[in-house]
Amino acid sequence: MSLFCASSPVDTSSSLSSSSSSSSSTSSSTKPHSVEAREAEVRLLPPLLKDQAWGVHAQEAFLLFCLALGPSDLQIHWLINGHMLDTPIMEHRLPLGQKEILVSSWLREGALIKDARYHCVAEASTGSDTSEVDLRLTIGDEESVPSRDLNQWRGALTEHEQLLKRWAEAWESCDGH
Repeated sequence: MSLFCASSPVDTSSSLSSSSSSSSSTSSSTKPHSVEAREAEVRLLPPLLKDQAWGVHAQEAFLLFCLALGPSDLQIHWLINGHMLDTPIMEHRLPLGQKEILVSSWLREGALIKDARYHCVAEASTGSDTSEVDLRLTIGDEESVPSRDLNQWRGALTEHEQLLKRWAEAWESCDGH
């Protein structure tokens, strides 16, 4: 328990500050100690960001998730290349008892135009945890973007042309009856 006290900042707003300075066995009961010890931890849960790097391609959107467990003041924020993200972040908070919370945070980023390092940072009054991933474009992927985009446009135009042809045929068949 003394490691917990030494490594965590003192939270003056909770009962933790009055009981955490004592390392003797004369504290209240075993159950409150386990609650305090669990509350002190800020942990990111799998899948960590490094587990989510599935090969990002240029001009394609992607999604990153971050799950964290900690005390009720737990907050998650995202960084890209060391800077706060401008992208809107989605978050869901699920209370687990009176003092713990599970926070699920995710972001959907647009097309990746250059290599980037993403960080998910979970912070609370009792500590923090960080997960990071380096996303790199596939070699040669930048050159294939114009031809891939052109092929997508061709496909869309062909599909549109076929749809118009079917509508014209349907219209003509209605006109004849």
